[in-house]
Amino acid sequence: MSTDTQEQSVRQAYGEIAEAYEAFFPSLHRYEGRVERFLGEAVVSGCRVLDVGCGPGHLTRGLDPTVQVVGLDLSPEMIALARRGRPAGEYRVHSYRDPLRKELGHFDVALAVGCLDFCDDLTRTLRHISEALKPGGRLLFTVLERRPGLEGHEDAWQQVQTADTEVTLYFTSFEETARALEAAKLLPRAYTHAPGWVQLTGQRTMHFGWWDVERR
Repeated sequence: MSTDTQEQSVRQAYGEIAEAYEAFFPSLHRYEGRVERFLGEAVVSGCRVLDVGCGPGHLTRGLDPTVQVVGLDLSPEMIALARRGRPAGEYRVHSYRDPLRKELGHFDVALAVGCLDFCDDLTRTLRHISEALKPGGRLLFTVLERRPGLEGHEDAWQQVQTADTEVTLYFTSFEETARALEAAKLLPRAYTHAPGWVQLTGQRTMHFGWWDVERR
């Protein structure tokens, strides 16, 4: 699948489920409070937070009003919901392939949770996010991690059928992610391999590599 086709498919898939996404979120996602704990530690009054793959903005919606939130997503429908949920935030449709626009400035904290699995070049995408962080800025991101012997995680990629389209999920090994971090000038602070979401077909729990990293 070409990169353009992949992005169109992801945009279509999430556009179709946008209105129902938050209703399904508690039953499908297994984040176990990791995002909330990270934000509680990393976010301080007045800082700037970048939410990559923000969806309807639910992960950062409740941050203190003094915090400036910028959210990026492929889906215009998701961006519309994010704007509605946090009118003071700034939300834009943005491709994972592209650098952030310079007028957005630099950020103290960033999230990229549950979205990098659609990227065929993790190093490129992490480099773009890293370049948007201030030195010492923190990023929490996830990748579907390729692990031999773990059902559904053995291959480098897999096709997933949604209601009306097909998308590709990419699975990155621990070693590949570590090399991508080095290339993007990001230093690991903490890592865990833990549940991420439930695949409805077969009710299989998919696992993420959860990475807490810092811009050099």
